[in-house]
Formats: sequence, C-alpha cells, structure tokens
Amino acid sequence: MARARTRKTAPQAPAPEVAGSSDARERLIAASSRVLAERGYDATTVKEVARVAGVNQGLVHYYFGSKDALLLAVTRELSQRHAAELRQLREETPLEQLAEASFDWGAKLLRSAPEQFRLRYELFALGLRNKELTSAVSELQCMGDLEIARTVAVYRGGDPEHPTPMDRHYASIMKACFDGLALQHLLDEDFDPAPVYALLRQVILSSVDGNPGARPARRGTKAQGRRAPPRPRRRSRPSRGG
Repeated sequence: MARARTRKTAPQAPAPEVAGSSDARERLIAASSRVLAERGYDATTVKEVARVAGVNQGLVHYYFGSKDALLLAVTRELSQRHAAELRQLREETPLEQLAEASFDWGAKLLRSAPEQFRLRYELFALGLRNKELTSAVSELQCMGDLEIARTVAVYRGGDPEHPTPMDRHYASIMKACFDGLALQHLLDEDFDPAPVYALLRQVILSSVDGNPGARPARRGTKAQGRRAPPRPRRRSRPSRGG
C-alpha cells in the first residue's frame, strides 16, 4: 500500500503591515497607553487599540499575543523611560543638589502623569489575578527599586552599581509611599499629595546617612562641646560706716 503523502505546512507569513511598517509595534504601545489610561483595562478592547494605532487588529496578537501582555509591554515601556530619566538626572546633577533634584523629579511625575500610575495599578491587579504574569510584574517592581537604590547609593557616598541592602530598603520605602500617594490622588481628586510628599521628603532626608558633601553642614556643630568663658564676677563694695 502506498504511503499517503503528508503535506508540510508553510510558515505563516506576517501581515502586510509587519513588512511595510517597522513602527507598528511602537504605534500599538502608544495607542494602548492612551486607551488604557482613559478607559481602564476592562473597558479597553484590542479592536479599539488597533483603530487608534491605525493598524490591523491582527497585529496586536502578532506582537503581543493577548491584551494582558499588551498592558505589560506598555507598563514596561513607561518604567524603562522613567528609569532612564532618573539615571540621567543622577549622572548629570552635582552631588550637593542630587537629593533635591530627585525629589523634585518625583513630585513633577506625580503631578503631570497620573494616567501612567493608573496603568501601573491595573498591571498590579492583573499580576495578582494572572499567575503567568506575576513574575513579570515583580520584575518591573524590582527594576524601579534598583534605579532608586542606585540614586540613594550615590547620595550616601556608595557605588551605584552595587547598592547596599540599606540603599534598597530606602528605595522600597520611597517607591511604596510614592505609589500610595498617587493611588489616593487618583481615587480622591480632593486629596492633595504635595504636602504629604514634602513631609516624606523631610523624613527621608533627615534619616538617611548621606554623603557629607551632599548636605550643608549643621550650624554650630564645631562650637558644640566648647564651654563659654566664665563671666567676670563683680566685686562687692564694702559697706560704709563699718
């Protein structure tokens, strides 16, 4: 009996947009960032993202595979951008101005990009529900902690490439507080995070063991321990008629 011939399946060719448009993936990420931030994860559809990006809907699945993975890609892109900004700030700012400049950068981000924080919270919730994404979400968290820890290490006079456990602890505290303030601001428009953030800044800088060159010396420290010279005693005048 003659063997039946098995037909070899040819590899699936990419959609025409893949070959003709090298920026399709970047357009999808930009469109996803906008749609997800405006509508939230549950109300966002792949069809809407493709329409805003101006590409075929099939490209979403071609590049990302699912809406979950798309949200992860968008949030990773934003995290990498913020890490690059903080790294540039750390490398270009004089040491004595680093703490102030870093906190100012964080406060500006908190005011100007609330929609980006919403994407982070959507991803956090997704990472708790979808076990396949848990490790990837945790990796993003660690990436943010590391970049902040490197900045703390520079301020404390250490090596940014090898932050100490204490540097990482400070980073975790600051990022957790930062995320919490942004979340409360998103949930309550009347909540002003600025004064709380200013207090956080004061608490952190008063407790961190910074590089002496990064902070102004306390006034009067050299005089501590010196006793003031004794004041001369007034001589008692003798009484008359004695």
